[in-house]
Amino acid sequence: MNKKYLFIEQDIDTLRKKIKNTDNGFFTRLYEQCRLYSSTQLTKEHPKVSSTFMGMAAANLSLAYILTKQDHYLEEAKRWILTGCKYPHWGHAHLVDVDLSASWLMFGYSVAYDWIKDDLTEEERTLIKEKLILQGERMYDFAVKTKGEGWSTAFWQNHNWINLTGQAAAGYALGEEYEHSKVWTEYAKENFKIVYDVMADDGSDYEGVVYWRYGAMWLLMYAHLLKEREGFNYFEHSKFLQNTFYYRLYQAAPNLEEIINYGDCHDRRSGHSAAMYYKFAAEYNNGHAQKLANTVRDEFLFREQYESGVKPGILPEAWLELIWSDLNVEEEEFDNLPLVKYWDDLGLVVMRSSWDKDAIHFSIKSGTPGGKKQWERSWEMDRKLGWKTRGLSHQHPDNNSFILNAFDAFLAVDEGYNRTVKASEHNIIIVDGKGYEHEGGNNIWKETPYETRANMDFSSENGITLACGEASKMYAKELQLKEYFRNVIYTENGHFYMLDQLKSEKEHTYSWLMNSDTVFKKTEEDRYLIENGPAKLEVFTLYPEKKSVSSKETNVRAIMTTQEPDKYRETKMKTMVIENTEKSKDMYFFNILKPQRTFGEEEISVTKFQENDCFGSVIEAKTYRETFLFNPLKKEVEVGDIKTDAKWVVIVETENKISKFGMNSGSSLTFKGEKLAEGNKTENLFIKK
Repeated sequence: MNKKYLFIEQDIDTLRKKIKNTDNGFFTRLYEQCRLYSSTQLTKEHPKVSSTFMGMAAANLSLAYILTKQDHYLEEAKRWILTGCKYPHWGHAHLVDVDLSASWLMFGYSVAYDWIKDDLTEEERTLIKEKLILQGERMYDFAVKTKGEGWSTAFWQNHNWINLTGQAAAGYALGEEYEHSKVWTEYAKENFKIVYDVMADDGSDYEGVVYWRYGAMWLLMYAHLLKEREGFNYFEHSKFLQNTFYYRLYQAAPNLEEIINYGDCHDRRSGHSAAMYYKFAAEYNNGHAQKLANTVRDEFLFREQYESGVKPGILPEAWLELIWSDLNVEEEEFDNLPLVKYWDDLGLVVMRSSWDKDAIHFSIKSGTPGGKKQWERSWEMDRKLGWKTRGLSHQHPDNNSFILNAFDAFLAVDEGYNRTVKASEHNIIIVDGKGYEHEGGNNIWKETPYETRANMDFSSENGITLACGEASKMYAKELQLKEYFRNVIYTENGHFYMLDQLKSEKEHTYSWLMNSDTVFKKTEEDRYLIENGPAKLEVFTLYPEKKSVSSKETNVRAIMTTQEPDKYRETKMKTMVIENTEKSKDMYFFNILKPQRTFGEEEISVTKFQENDCFGSVIEAKTYRETFLFNPLKKEVEVGDIKTDAKWVVIVETENKISKFGMNSGSSLTFKGEKLAEGNKTENLFIKK
């Protein structure tokens, strides 16, 4: 009878049959990864960096051994495990023994110990077992001691998930060999019962793509571990797990290789895990996940590893790819998915022109810090128990900020990663040079009142999409800001209307900011150009009339990890600044963003006008004509042939016929004498003729 190995759901012979056909590549990935380890020099003292790579090495080498029974894999696994077990402490510089480095080692060594312990000498087995007991007790004692104010109750944070998965793995690996192991596994079980319940049902993650890849991986690890050990299946019970793959997919840039980097993202590439995608594919028979997994493994693997700022990276996940992949899941193309997607919990909207690799991708977010569910549930827990559960150190002051990627180039960019976050480093509006309360730290929401929230209104019908964020409550109280609405309207003709409405009790200079990789230049009055390789972005700055347009450099430099204080990343952004030249309580910015290809893109003409308290624009191209009108004073627009009781209206004409229109907070619309809408007033009305 075959041994039931920890973490491996299949019988070991079944797993061997899976890799018998080496053309599937999974065993090749494993033995090539193991081959790298033999030339790695290990230090007798704990490395002065993160030791996470050592736990993954142990798992890869031990899996290669139990599959092949080749002695050289066993000897190399022992070298990696015994070296680490001789370190008196696990971790370097920060929370030694009780945080990420320790838990990665504990997880990898625990799994490896279960797999190879029958082939160890008594001395080797005792050394590993006693080290796991020592580190497990250190982790458990710290978790209990800091309950309510540390990672043990930061249920939305990757430290919680990683540390307690490591502890659970040690408990299961030791089993009856250690009397306290059941306490560890039960503690982890109670923790994750809360975690899976409080995560966003729509699968969104405020920590951003990089920490999703780094942290949510462990939500899969624990769910798999519990399913294999105790038969309880969070893949069936967790809405977050069921939906989160699509959050990740839509936060991929159109080329799929790079990422849309809201939150703490160390770079634009540290976002892929083929192992995770294979797991989603296998658990949910998800052909989209299988497609992305194969694409990453076949095309992106080495560039992801060597350009990624997050270690140990994708290559050491070879063992997980092998265990988690299901070759029976058929790939499914992405083009049957919607092009517009909204995550209500996070207040995130994505608009794409297609699923082609050079498509237009516009993303905007505005919402509750950490997401609606975290905010409500954490406040509820904290008030009841006196805890501090919110872990928002990876949340940025970026409500109403947007990112634009088109034709395989970034045009409007985010700073990505920072330890002293500021609103002024995002694509938003600041007031008298100021942004949020308490900004300039790593977790500016630590003492933020319950009422400090932003929100997003979203509507998408018949080819017109509206994303309207409101973020006034996030700003410093001294600014007395009453409204900050950002309306983004997309008609599927390749451009974006951006209408900002601000109101305050005080007069201000408002600064409209947009960051890019390259410097913009003025091409004609109210028309500016950003160029970046294969793409360019035209910005039509139509309102206010009295404004200044200038540029500045915005540089963000941040240490990657406290374990390596000399290692940092720096982002150098070119910032476009539009400001009102006369201070005002109320202010409106109206801009049109038109991404184009560097070569051969169709030109458009944009004409602005003001009439009867309204301002607006007419866009003309070869295939369409669009009219946009807005009244800043009241819900009434009457200009030329257009009459409506709405606040704003957009009308699209194709071949001299109205193809679609949209309006806000209105019920009637007449165009060229024809009644297009008449009836009950709606907040956002989109109708196709």
